[in-house]
Amino acid sequence: MSRFNSHAIIPFMKKTKDTKQIRNLIDQFLQDKTSAKDRAGIETWYLIKAEQANEIENEPDFIYLQEKIWSKISAQLPTVQEDTPQAKIGLKSNSVAYLVKIGIAAMLILIAGISYYVLTQTPGKSNRLEIAKDKDILPGTDKALLTLANGKAIDLSSAESGLVASQDGIDVVKNGTGKLVYKFNSSSAEISSMQNTISTPAGGQYAVMLPDGSKVWLNAASSLTFPVRFSSSERKVSLTGEGYFEITHLVNKNKRVPFTVIILKGDQQSQKVEVLGTHFNINAYSNEPDVKTTLLQGIVRVQTKDNYATTLKPGQQAVLHNDKITLQNADTEVAVAWKNGEFVFREDLRSAMRKISRWYNVDVVYDDSAPDKLMLGGWMSRGDNLSEILNHIQSTGKVHFKLEGRRVTVKE
Repeated sequence: MSRFNSHAIIPFMKKTKDTKQIRNLIDQFLQDKTSAKDRAGIETWYLIKAEQANEIENEPDFIYLQEKIWSKISAQLPTVQEDTPQAKIGLKSNSVAYLVKIGIAAMLILIAGISYYVLTQTPGKSNRLEIAKDKDILPGTDKALLTLANGKAIDLSSAESGLVASQDGIDVVKNGTGKLVYKFNSSSAEISSMQNTISTPAGGQYAVMLPDGSKVWLNAASSLTFPVRFSSSERKVSLTGEGYFEITHLVNKNKRVPFTVIILKGDQQSQKVEVLGTHFNINAYSNEPDVKTTLLQGIVRVQTKDNYATTLKPGQQAVLHNDKITLQNADTEVAVAWKNGEFVFREDLRSAMRKISRWYNVDVVYDDSAPDKLMLGGWMSRGDNLSEILNHIQSTGKVHFKLEGRRVTVKE
């Protein structure tokens, strides 16, 4: 593993010389009382200090705390398969040198490019993108297109609050918070097989309450197709892109009515998720290498198109890669950051730029000089303009950007 670049990262703990203050902050971290930003800072500081092996002998406080912090960080790491030698060495053996542990932690936590300090401070003026205010790109907003069963398309971003459409005894209403709600009216009749689709563009997001009361939040460049009225025996929807689900528990004649999400990657079914009353996130973008299903509450059963199935418990993530599913501990903060209006970067640069591309509706191209394996770690608001996001990443000194219209060029 390559060493951290001390010039690209400003260690979090150097913001203060007060040892007592540092110790108190670490104690809060160990007790799960720190904010997401402070956790990112402590993790970054820890990995940097561990990399500086020649300095550790002179840092008795670090030696005393290293195992406590490692235990806390490792508990959040994805579970690695038993047949992986690194997993046995780095996560199970008490006799292994802690620097091997740190190598695995750095690889899995992915905090190696931007520290908390860098991401929450104003970048140096000499390293900033100079972008005219009228040429900066604003963040995405609540916007989507509702396509009715008869093919009529309604722009939800311009639709006023109130009744949007009526179909088969069901009113479609845009409420005061901008969420789409399906309501049965007095003329509701027999079950309908008609389908509606809500689709968000790049730079858009939207929330909908389905006819059964379940709630779905759609990320940018995503779509959800569902019946205007669910049957009494099953509830089935299909998803492209990314969505966060809160499913209502429904019983009919003493039997649970299952809720199933068919996950489409491109125009092909990649897997399905059967829900047992739960909160979960699905990331299934066609330009992402994996389909990730992350469970926050309840139980879900994930099944591939080849009928291989596995059941998730809260805090677990199913990763579908090349039609094979692996189960690992989830970083739920990262998985649902988009829904909470945040970017939480614990990933490589290109993965982060895909998120940025979707949210700001920009094309990203890579110069031949662009870094290939730059890892990022940190927190930022999805409410910031694009220039602020790029400037903070550029503060590492390891990558630079050029913004021309809606085209971002990445270079060294």
